[in-house]
Amino acid sequence: MASKLIICIDGLGRDLISKENTPFLYEFGKENNFSRLKTLFAFLGIEYCFFTGKSPVKSRVWWEFQYCRNSIFNNIFLEFLSFNKKLRNYFGAFLQLLKKRTYIVGLHNIPFDKLRFFDSSVNEGLWKLDFFQKRSFAFYKWPFFVVKGKGRGYKDIIFRYEPDRERLERLLSIEHLEVYYCQLMEIDKVIHKFGKESDETNAVLKKIDRLLDGCVQSFLSKNKDGKVILWSDHGFADIKNCIDVWGKLPARKDFLFFIGGTTINLWFKNKTAKKEVLNVLGKIKGLHRLDHKLADKYQIPLSNKIGEEIFFVEKGSYIFPNFYQANENEKFVSMHGYPLNDELDGFLITNFSKSKKNLKIEEVFEILNG
Repeated sequence: MASKLIICIDGLGRDLISKENTPFLYEFGKENNFSRLKTLFAFLGIEYCFFTGKSPVKSRVWWEFQYCRNSIFNNIFLEFLSFNKKLRNYFGAFLQLLKKRTYIVGLHNIPFDKLRFFDSSVNEGLWKLDFFQKRSFAFYKWPFFVVKGKGRGYKDIIFRYEPDRERLERLLSIEHLEVYYCQLMEIDKVIHKFGKESDETNAVLKKIDRLLDGCVQSFLSKNKDGKVILWSDHGFADIKNCIDVWGKLPARKDFLFFIGGTTINLWFKNKTAKKEVLNVLGKIKGLHRLDHKLADKYQIPLSNKIGEEIFFVEKGSYIFPNFYQANENEKFVSMHGYPLNDELDGFLITNFSKSKKNLKIEEVFEILNG
């Protein structure tokens, strides 16, 4: 069976692939099969959709956190460590590892009085999915590096945050496996910080394109019939408008909220709180209430775990401060996680399968199994 190299270039939108900045991807796509990949108004659910063929509604995976009355993050040490974001993140990861979890969420800037009501929405890493378990594989999604093959199998925790080059070198250092998977993060981080049109973004696009060129050529030299799948989960839209939702919420304790960069999820203890909060949010320009019709359109699995009510912003707007970026030095200038929009689409390049020019992420699973 031919080996498969699958690389997710996180945040590299279809619209940023060009002959100038990404010559390898541009030419490799022309010579083989290049498709626009329609992204989802989802977060963690995008990768799950890619490797299962199930939409967020079917997989029940949309967001990385969920409401939980018995969260492992309701811990006195996490409350004590709230003064130091880095230390709290490390201790939060330690708690998750103690529970033998293989999907680790960061705790970011979530206030402890809110954090204790949330837990991760999934506990097992992507490699636990059938697509990987049915094959021998090497899997690298930081901080886990996992190998499963004939007569060997191990799971390493990589404590140092490795750059993309080191990730790919580690991945391809293992030979004679059916699947190699890695997620690259440098482009995503740079675009968030500097924007789509910045010199920093142009530089990182060229850097990662050269890295992919060398990686793919090395893989194919060792696997002459190897199958290559290069893809991106989403693109970006630069931010034009910041909305302060947190500062406008009523100062009452009978409702719970979680503020992301493009969404706010809410839970209420009584009708009075719900009425007042919805009235306030309804008056904020650019903020939209998610109803059942929109949830169906965007394939969002509505449940009390992800919110009794959800509000969102359109492309170009950004909720700040939020539970991820709370300080000015963390503030993003470009964002994703919006309702469906062509600018946010990713891509799929394969060297073995004729595919449609426009693909839904749910349709990729059949190609992966080819």
